[in-house]
Amino acid sequence: MKMKFNKLYMLLFAGALCTGTSCTKLDVDMHSAYSEDTFPKTPEQFVALTGPVYTAARDYFRDYFDLQTAGSDEVVIPTRGGDWFDGGKWRDMHMHTWSPSHEVVRNAWNWGYNAIGTCNRVLGVLENAPESDTKGQTIAEIKTMRAWYYYLMMDAYGNIPLQTTFDTGGELPSTTPRAQVFDFIVKELEDNLSLLSEEKSELTYGRPTKWFAHTLLAKIYLNAQIYTGTPNWNKVVEHTNIVLTEGTAYSLQSDMLAQFRPDNGAQDSEPIFSIPFHAARATGNELFNKVLHYSHRETFSLNTNPWNGWSAQPDYFDLFDDDDIRKQQWLYGQQYTATGAPLVYGGMNVVIDPYGYNLLPGSDFDIGGADDGGRLAGARCVKYFPDKDHIGTNANNDVVVYRLADVLLMKAEAILRGATNGNTAEALEAANQVRGRAFPLNPEKHFTAATLTLDAIYKERALEFTFEVTRRTDMIRFGKWENPMLFKPANAGETYKRIFPIPATVLANNGNLTPNPGYTN
Repeated sequence: MKMKFNKLYMLLFAGALCTGTSCTKLDVDMHSAYSEDTFPKTPEQFVALTGPVYTAARDYFRDYFDLQTAGSDEVVIPTRGGDWFDGGKWRDMHMHTWSPSHEVVRNAWNWGYNAIGTCNRVLGVLENAPESDTKGQTIAEIKTMRAWYYYLMMDAYGNIPLQTTFDTGGELPSTTPRAQVFDFIVKELEDNLSLLSEEKSELTYGRPTKWFAHTLLAKIYLNAQIYTGTPNWNKVVEHTNIVLTEGTAYSLQSDMLAQFRPDNGAQDSEPIFSIPFHAARATGNELFNKVLHYSHRETFSLNTNPWNGWSAQPDYFDLFDDDDIRKQQWLYGQQYTATGAPLVYGGMNVVIDPYGYNLLPGSDFDIGGADDGGRLAGARCVKYFPDKDHIGTNANNDVVVYRLADVLLMKAEAILRGATNGNTAEALEAANQVRGRAFPLNPEKHFTAATLTLDAIYKERALEFTFEVTRRTDMIRFGKWENPMLFKPANAGETYKRIFPIPATVLANNGNLTPNPGYTN
């Protein structure tokens, strides 16, 4: 079982200020807990104080992942007989029929604002600490993390409350227009860039660096037209170029899938920002349970039965050519045990059918059946390779949030969309770094000036970033969010669903907030 130095380091400081099962809310009065004599002074003490900010990030791969992924075209979570109905919440996500009372909508909001509140509370303590270089860098890191959390919430919910202090007794915040939140995020990142570390090492792994900030700025500007109504493609190229020319510690990995394996970490050359997980001490990466069939326990030498739920939509699976090495992330066809014997479950040969979504009579989402056939429908994604050293439902794979391939494809897309600080040759070179890795023996499938189009970039992003929390945002930017998919009909008249509703519980508790247009409680 892996145990990287920095992962252990983070796990130790994560417990310094939080107890119980949640580190997104602090159970002590942090301001009264520190005085001139006890304020953090050493780098290790600063790290210990800020631990809850990073611990909170782990639910990005649970609550926020569910919100962003379950309604996109890359996945479907159908009811399989008696499994995965869960009150109809996955059907609602697929059909785009969520409401302000929806569980997934509420959970993601609560996660994001708990994380933002944690940032504000930690910053309130740090700002009173004695001046030092460590203090300056630590504050910059926490403000950058807060900007990331705000970016995620702004992307999902649009018009949101904006708070920069931890104040339990003041007036409740009102709704801030999305464009103003955009401006705040950009300014926070730009103001703190110079104080962030440029180092790529175990010590900075899982913390925001200068390269993380530039990548996040590129991503924000890539979607500026959606967020503010005004595109700014040149800024995308500006920030991606900085990462590509100055972030010399980063490079594409020849084995793209290696950076997602259970032993991934700071040694990987491609990830720019990752969230560390550990099966015992930094739990929450449960993805292998969601995607694998029950019988895959025997394939991957697991000590528990997976849950057999999330699978690829047929049209998405069909995007992958057989000679695309990225197709190796999918399980389909005859399945086998760890020793190579054909896998059998309940007396039935386990053959995963990528196209086997047959609705039961009278059902709108149930593909189960007495013969268990519905439970074998849909290719299963093992990009995050199943971890035989998992503990319970928790795996050791760190979660990759941003990586160099995304920087390259963002640059190519921005140039194709009209950036004037780049040219077609640069776009072609950037896109082919990603495409070429996927087809190393098939140069005829690399992009040419004629084939590198926006549609090609859209498809390439699907092939490259499955389960990396990019697809919903990409679908919206490319005008595909209202398209039909599998069981969902086209909903062209519901463009308001490009953002999620503010949860009903939040509106009930704060009368100063305005519901997002189109939604009623």
